[in-house]
Amino acid sequence: MGNCSTKKRVKKQSEVVVSTEGPDEKTRIDRKQQKSQTLTPILAKTFLSDTVNESVISIRSTKKILDQQKQPIQIRSGLFRVYTLLGGRPDSFLEKLDDKQIRIVQHNISGSKKRVETINKSDTSTQNFILKIQKNRLYNEYICPITNIYEDTDKYYLLSDYCSGGSLNSLKGKLKDNQVTILLNQMVTAISYLHSKKMVHGKLSLDSFHLLNDLNSLFCKLIDATCLFQGKEQVKIEPSQEDYAEDIYALGMIAYQLLTGLMPYQIKINKQQENNENALVLLYFNEGTSPSLKQILKKMLEKKISERITIEELKRQLQKNDIRNNYSDFLIKPLYLLSKCKQRNYFHVVILAFMLNKFNQEEECILEKIFNDADLDQDGLLKKEDIIRLYKSIVEYESINIDIQQLFQKLDVTMKEALDIKEFVSAALNLEDLLSQTYLETCFKYLQNQRGYITCNSVKKHIEINEELFIQTLEDIKGQQKVNYNEFTEIMRQLQ
Repeated sequence: MGNCSTKKRVKKQSEVVVSTEGPDEKTRIDRKQQKSQTLTPILAKTFLSDTVNESVISIRSTKKILDQQKQPIQIRSGLFRVYTLLGGRPDSFLEKLDDKQIRIVQHNISGSKKRVETINKSDTSTQNFILKIQKNRLYNEYICPITNIYEDTDKYYLLSDYCSGGSLNSLKGKLKDNQVTILLNQMVTAISYLHSKKMVHGKLSLDSFHLLNDLNSLFCKLIDATCLFQGKEQVKIEPSQEDYAEDIYALGMIAYQLLTGLMPYQIKINKQQENNENALVLLYFNEGTSPSLKQILKKMLEKKISERITIEELKRQLQKNDIRNNYSDFLIKPLYLLSKCKQRNYFHVVILAFMLNKFNQEEECILEKIFNDADLDQDGLLKKEDIIRLYKSIVEYESINIDIQQLFQKLDVTMKEALDIKEFVSAALNLEDLLSQTYLETCFKYLQNQRGYITCNSVKKHIEINEELFIQTLEDIKGQQKVNYNEFTEIMRQLQ
């Protein structure tokens, strides 16, 4: 029975042929390499159906996130049936962090890469460690959480997103103050989220944050979230003021090193005081550094904990530091694409959100940032006034209200008088590369069922959807509740 089923599945899936390349083992890519890598996903040669529920994409509303956080991460077996190890040897690794070897694997269908941390089951603290990770799911755009847990007889494998841009350690002393401010704002957002959950990191360094892609993107994520769940059981109900303040000081050190290349308080007033242990030390800043950034770093690096800036005040100070102007280059193109988008149906919205997540995480991160900045009440929805305010931050013209009204008529597929994250992303992304034959084939291969159709059931394994609306949309456009590959490409290319 099992053999018969396997043959049938392979026959069906072989109808879609996706070109493959050998695994790319480089840990960094330059801008030219990034272009080619974005256009052609690197796929392992396999026709095995992926039935694993990879980190499900969800609607970013407070209620949805709270519901998901209550659901523990399931432990699965068969990691190397779903992923291929990059590096050629079982003991190969591409990163080393706190004496932990981090291996990189690549998904056999989507080509997406993941970091894998291996934990021995024989360690006495392992079971408690895994249980903490399962129960405490993290959801923040600047944190790489544990998305999947696999196991075999001897080990657990913890999977998280892979950021190919590498550690911030390589950027020490190389950034301008506005670039440091952009990264600092992201790092503070990540740590503020942890503090809101009564969690402290305690070991923050330049290596804790990696660039999502190359330097030009200037988007980073916290990659070593597992340390939050290590160590003995805490007796305290929540961390102390000193614990929170330690994270703030560490963030100040990271930003200061990015700006100057030096450790804080490394500079003494003059050379005559070099051998004087009581010599007065000071913070050195590059000529031209903005006064506001200097002031923020001084408050973060205040040695007296009682006088050090709090995370809430730090966020307010960064917002006052004209952060939006630093993102103007990121805003212009997405808002232009948003204004020119064609009519979307719910099928378009769901598939485009899924494709962006799998094939261009850099653009997804940018669009999430824009969405979250505009969502002032943090309800996971953008109303008309939110979109108008977003446009007015870049350009203002007489017919803007009319244009936004027309935009909502094209995009508000769920009829809420507001746009959720998937509706917004589906309209603001760049379709030029995403609707290529290679990406469409790969997306279909990922989402199809064993009979070679995309259905509501096959899609909801990978992305959170309104099932009733999804089925109704398929019936409206195709007169049935399933689509084959040719029908799928026909529907998606209506957007070109």
